[in-house]
Amino acid sequence: MASQLLRHHFYGVARSKQLLARAKLPRSFATLSSIEDQYAPGTRVHGYTVQRTKQIPELELLAVHLQHDKTGAEHLHVARDDKNNVFSIAFKTNPPDATGVPHILEHTTLCGSEKYPVRDPFFKMLNRSLSNFMNAMTASDYTFYPFATTNQVDFANLRDVYLDATLHPLLRQLDFTQEGWRLEHADPKDPTSPLTFKGVVYNEMKGQMSDSSYLYYIRFQESIYPSLNNSGGDPAKITNLTYNQLREFHAKNYHPSNSKVFTYGNFPLEEHLQHIDSTFSKFEPTSSELDIKYPIALNETKRVVEEGPIDPLADPARQYKTSVTWFMGPTDDVYEGLCLRVVSSLLTDGHASPLYQALIESDLGTEYSPNTGLDTSSPVNIFSVGLQGVTKENLSAVEDTIRSAIQKTYDEGLDLNRVQAILHQTELSRKHKVANFGMNLLYSVTPGWFNAVDPLEMLEWNSVIKRFQEDLNKPRFLESFLEKYLLGEKPSFVFSMVPSETFGEDLRSEEEQRLNSRIATLTDKEKKEAYEVGLTLLAKQEEREDLSCLPTLHVKDIPPEFPRDELQHTTTTADVPVQWRITHTNGLTYFRALASLQDLPQDLHPYLPLFAESLTNLGTKSRSMASLEDEIKLKTGGISASVQVNTLPTDMDTWNLGMVLTGHSLDKDVPDMLRLMTILLLETDYDNHEKLRTLIRGMASGAADAIAGSGHSYARGVAASITTPASRLSECLAGIEQVKFIAQLDSYDDASLPLISAKLKEIAVHAISNGALKVAITCGGEAVAANDQAVAAFINGLPAATTPRLLAPGTASGLTAFIPGVLPQKMFYSMPFQVNYAGVCLRGVPYTHPDGAALQILANMLTHKHLHGEIREKGGAYGGGATYSGAGGIFSYYSYRDPNPMNTLTTISRAGEWALHNSWSERDLEEAKLSVFQGIDAPQSVASEGMIYFLHGIDDDMRQTRRSRLLDVGIADIKDVAEKYLVGKENETSIALLGTTQEWINNENNWRIENAGALTAGVAAAAAASASTAELGAGEDLEVPLGFEEVSEESEEESLGK
Repeated sequence: MASQLLRHHFYGVARSKQLLARAKLPRSFATLSSIEDQYAPGTRVHGYTVQRTKQIPELELLAVHLQHDKTGAEHLHVARDDKNNVFSIAFKTNPPDATGVPHILEHTTLCGSEKYPVRDPFFKMLNRSLSNFMNAMTASDYTFYPFATTNQVDFANLRDVYLDATLHPLLRQLDFTQEGWRLEHADPKDPTSPLTFKGVVYNEMKGQMSDSSYLYYIRFQESIYPSLNNSGGDPAKITNLTYNQLREFHAKNYHPSNSKVFTYGNFPLEEHLQHIDSTFSKFEPTSSELDIKYPIALNETKRVVEEGPIDPLADPARQYKTSVTWFMGPTDDVYEGLCLRVVSSLLTDGHASPLYQALIESDLGTEYSPNTGLDTSSPVNIFSVGLQGVTKENLSAVEDTIRSAIQKTYDEGLDLNRVQAILHQTELSRKHKVANFGMNLLYSVTPGWFNAVDPLEMLEWNSVIKRFQEDLNKPRFLESFLEKYLLGEKPSFVFSMVPSETFGEDLRSEEEQRLNSRIATLTDKEKKEAYEVGLTLLAKQEEREDLSCLPTLHVKDIPPEFPRDELQHTTTTADVPVQWRITHTNGLTYFRALASLQDLPQDLHPYLPLFAESLTNLGTKSRSMASLEDEIKLKTGGISASVQVNTLPTDMDTWNLGMVLTGHSLDKDVPDMLRLMTILLLETDYDNHEKLRTLIRGMASGAADAIAGSGHSYARGVAASITTPASRLSECLAGIEQVKFIAQLDSYDDASLPLISAKLKEIAVHAISNGALKVAITCGGEAVAANDQAVAAFINGLPAATTPRLLAPGTASGLTAFIPGVLPQKMFYSMPFQVNYAGVCLRGVPYTHPDGAALQILANMLTHKHLHGEIREKGGAYGGGATYSGAGGIFSYYSYRDPNPMNTLTTISRAGEWALHNSWSERDLEEAKLSVFQGIDAPQSVASEGMIYFLHGIDDDMRQTRRSRLLDVGIADIKDVAEKYLVGKENETSIALLGTTQEWINNENNWRIENAGALTAGVAAAAAASASTAELGAGEDLEVPLGFEEVSEESEEESLGK
């Protein structure tokens, strides 16, 4: 907010000295030499022997590789001056079949253990902890259980829970039936209701199979890697898994001898080892030899064709996917792996890459297939290139084009300038200070570690890059890898997926037949047992448990004050406000510019996402995007443009709309970064219709998959669209409405492209000027003076606004023409999914309102104490709960991959009354506060510092007031806001549901029904008429609401208390 910025009119060196004088810089990082001396190879520490140590100065870390003396378990500790400590225990879990036993075991281990015999201690620890990450994940051949926290007591608590859960789980049969699968009556209390398949993982994987990209990838993996079955589980096979098989799989695989433990951060290693040894030493050793699985032998080219679903949001003629795959040597050669990653990037990444130009710019397909790229997670490097959005006629041409493009690249040689750009990007990523560095390290090391790749070698950087730079001087060094692995008669694997109009119906038919066959074999006794198990499970789910055995933190462990990011505010000679955050940045400068678009004509709003993408995809009249992109990669860590919309913190009926231009670079390259931004802003060629067509087609591709992956967010967005003007505007910019709009543009013929270009040019006139602009800079003190001059030059290089620009927020009345009339309170989108996604929204209060804190705590309490049990445990959905957007002021309910939406909506409709009359305890309240502050106090990256104020207008005083209110919320406050905002609000509640058609969803019940196919059906017929007008894509077609809530960065939403 310009009125809130302090304006100082001094420039250059004088101003930089004053800024530095006010900035408080943190102390520098300490040496790791003392730790290295303490853990010399051969040192015995708490039942472990140090195998090796390696200091990596360029990453400011020391790696210590140890082995447990008794069990042989490996432990990798990465010591680094980082308060966000990480723990993970992982096990090799090759799936013996496609029943999903590793995945179901991952769920079931977290349902109670010997030391913590409560139902679902993992979920219950979510609100007894201040962790910023807790999860469990099943990969293709291993399962791991990681968490991250900055609190040392919290770390010890969670480590103990994780170790006991994995090594001493109760594995009760009831937990298996809840998390895996079961036969149960549709109404567990009614034995006359039909029997059906239920189970959390069963429904989760039905949802996964609704994602055509996931389906393509998993069928590809099953074909090329039959020795590794589907670890997640195929719903058609999950119901073959027995309880005894689950227990046997645990006994075989979840043993210290089969484990790998990873710790990271600044907590002492000795304490980790002492506690882990006290658990591991109780086990007798078993064989610790890794059972490594390999893909098929490729002695000749093999071809596989599978059927898949039709994407109703995509061009009906472009429903084919295909790819070509080669094996490129073992992954344990870390150096060659680096070379292959560079080669893969040169071939496929960006506008200048030969395969992008040959496959996508040529319009052979809309975007790469899901498996495109180099996969290094198995013992063999697997390189794939493919396309989706291909027509039937072009299917065979894709393979020929891929092979000829690689051959042409080999003949002409790879561009070494692009190689330097790739190395520059890796250097910047190494310098970039992220909050989740430890988690990223875990993700990068674990796959190879389980396939006999040396974890310490994977951490190497400078020595590997030095060798690579030397080898680059050899003639045709990189081209030799093309010749070695891809060219000539090298065997390959060609995988294609063809659309089937009956795919969804075939899945439903298969499930029905499988269910009927299973029921037909049941004796009367077994049917009675199924009924009794259902009742027993229901009673267990409703049982109130004593959780006193679980460790916990307390509200007193939450600091009452939050650490403030000291900001400085100045203005340029063009009267543009500049926010400065001066801190240690490893020699990087982070830049953001926010241009207000409050006065943008409403018919242009739907084009904003396309406009933002155009800036980094179309190129200029004098330079191709390929050329510009190469220079961007060589000089910056990336440049991006996005659309920002939010609610004012003091008034829910006002909103801000703007475009954010973001980039970062080495300090020395800031002038080049801003020069490149200026070129993109002032010279983008919106008349490059060929590139514009490619861009639109790529944005439209895979729309249904995007919705399948985040259906609950889309549903919440649809529901929220009638609650506030900002939510309504967000619908236009980032959800189903935007999906529909881009699909509509994609359906137009090329004659319409000039009209689209004209719209983009109109936006440019409003968006690109130094009026209604503000800038934020994060950098080290040594870069302030130079950055000050570079920013001033950048702003002065922009055109001055021809008319006064609006910085004032928009109002509700300013959006009356955006979507005519009042949207319905019940919206259903029929989608080709096997499960459903629900969103229910009510209006809350502005960020600064005193009731906001209690609403935020209430949402958490409802989730953990009521909705999780009703929607997930009883209803079988993969997830469900309530959330409150602190910045947006929307109270939302949701369900995710939900087989029983009617039950969910009924539960939600009664949630307010339940909250009002429930006997809340002080412990319930404390747990909710702990859970809420996990997000608020999560570590943030350097680039995010100061952004809550810059992007949202929420200053530190507002945040501190909100924090104090959250800490002070009492049970009376919870009941008060439940009664005030949730109870009796049926006429103010908006519901959205995405998924399979239900009998009870009809017009008679006041549902507005949209078929996903209808989002594009009829568009082609209307295109000709629309294309002849200047209002292309505007008007009545914008009525349908869409779905998107988290417009801003996730970390910011968490900090704001969403």
